[in-house]
Amino acid sequence: MNLDTVIPTKSQPVYIITGAQAEGKTTFLTQILDQLRAEGVKMQGFVAPGYFQDGMRSGFSIINLETGESEELCSTTPEEGAEQHARYYFRQKAITFGNRAILDIRSDTTDLLVIDEVGRFDVQGALWGGSITRLVEHHHPPMIWTVRRDFLGIVTERWQIKPVIRDIGSISCDEVTEEIMGDIRIYRSAAKQLD
Repeated sequence: MNLDTVIPTKSQPVYIITGAQAEGKTTFLTQILDQLRAEGVKMQGFVAPGYFQDGMRSGFSIINLETGESEELCSTTPEEGAEQHARYYFRQKAITFGNRAILDIRSDTTDLLVIDEVGRFDVQGALWGGSITRLVEHHHPPMIWTVRRDFLGIVTERWQIKPVIRDIGSISCDEVTEEIMGDIRIYRSAAKQLD
């Protein structure tokens, strides 16, 4: 992780986009990210859209926001070497891929860090858990996490954060985008002062 190059100001806010399981957190997040990209925001991290087979959610892909590359993160189909969590089998290659996407933070190319999604497995130290710990212990750019409503308490307690929580059932994408853009402007301004 290249945290030495992150702007040495106070850590920026962590926005949490929350909602129920399968309510549309990733879709909501993607709409926000599209609006931020249109404003020239440079982002790192990943989104993890789900996919369905025979009308049932059967897995998730992981897409690197900086490069556009993707991997299959997990599926309900067992695979040798996969790490099982609940009914999903997580591919080690994809876990490594996701951790790299969130740990290589560079102040000249990162306005926003995105993690879709943070949950109970991360709280237990699996998946992105170790990387999240490293991130919150250092100065970081503004971040957006998606977290199921049921896991808000354990996530905020685990990392001792005071996030800006936005529930997809009670706020618009435009409102959240505007808030985040304000924090990104502050972050960029601090970067220019250090140049």
